[in-house]
Amino acid sequence: MSRSSMTRLKFGWNLGRRHFSTDRPATKVVLLHFGFPRTEFYAKDFLFKRALLYYNVPKRIQQFIPTTLMSNDTVRRCIERYGERESFEATVNGLSKEVETSLNRLVPEYGQISVSSLFYFDDLSGTFQDRVNSILRERSSHIVFMPLYSHFSNSLSGALIRLVAQQIEESTIPLSGSKDNSQRFLPNSDISFRVSLIHRWNSHPMISQFWRTNLEDKVKQFEGVLFVAPVVRGCGNTEYRHSVWANCERVMSDLGHPVPWKIGFYNSWDDWPIPIACEGYSCQSRSLIGKHPFEKRVAVVPITALLPDFDTFSRLPDLLQNTNKKSLAAKLIEPPSNSPIVAQGLTEIIKNHLLGRKHAQIQLLAQSKKNQVIQDVFINNSG
Repeated sequence: MSRSSMTRLKFGWNLGRRHFSTDRPATKVVLLHFGFPRTEFYAKDFLFKRALLYYNVPKRIQQFIPTTLMSNDTVRRCIERYGERESFEATVNGLSKEVETSLNRLVPEYGQISVSSLFYFDDLSGTFQDRVNSILRERSSHIVFMPLYSHFSNSLSGALIRLVAQQIEESTIPLSGSKDNSQRFLPNSDISFRVSLIHRWNSHPMISQFWRTNLEDKVKQFEGVLFVAPVVRGCGNTEYRHSVWANCERVMSDLGHPVPWKIGFYNSWDDWPIPIACEGYSCQSRSLIGKHPFEKRVAVVPITALLPDFDTFSRLPDLLQNTNKKSLAAKLIEPPSNSPIVAQGLTEIIKNHLLGRKHAQIQLLAQSKKNQVIQDVFINNSG
């Protein structure tokens, strides 16, 4: 038997016995998000790295992408308006504390639960990989990763999950003697833990309840409702559009006020200006509403946004500006920065996950070859 195999057996036995030691924090929930750049200087690096992930740019041509051209007027306006608002990190941190308090009250049997955030682009806190490693060393018995995007897409939630899974795979080893890949330990240490994943929660009623609540007092002022969402490309975009459509239907059904409605997709603030083509849906990039079925006032609802972001307070207002010069008056309904519905919904999603949830959705996610690392880290192979 090789020395490495003996080492794995040794550590696997010791750590398996000590895995649920009571001197550790019991559970850590990590909310994942790409974040937003604070200045135009950081925006260039942000957009370059984001483009590599979003468009899956091959390494051999990455060097030919000009970072100096990444910034434009859209980005500059986003950053300028961002300076007038509370930082996205502060908003998410406040939400994390609310969820943490609720979880510790609702499920005390799981011991102390910590909820924090992890942003891929954080120019003040080292590399993403280093910050993942720091979380792994915190001696929690169970670490739950959850992308903070209401509708799953491979280019957002999927990209973050792959990055986390790759770092866990590189930094840890599965406990020997177990078919459960999610039981991990850090080599040359006494630290072991279980990792799990919440990645699809777009069917939770919290999303439709959130927008119904924000619309119900306003909808009678409008002739129609236009739901809008950022376009996503690549693997899984059809499922993404279907999930958006389903939530729009739920919102209108819950409202109980019969008004015509429609869905439009747009290029987000950090997208390259690629023409949009979404079969079966209304998709415009330059003129968001285009050939609309409405005559007068329209409520524009960013259905995928549960918190203010660059799209809701900058990109969408700019897109709607040209529309309002015509006969149509479109009003954007912005998401509030602090909603008890969002905090309660996330609490329920995490609570249900802790109480036990099957890995069927993760197995579907891992069917893609580039997502194999997700199965290698997060799936319990014992059944």
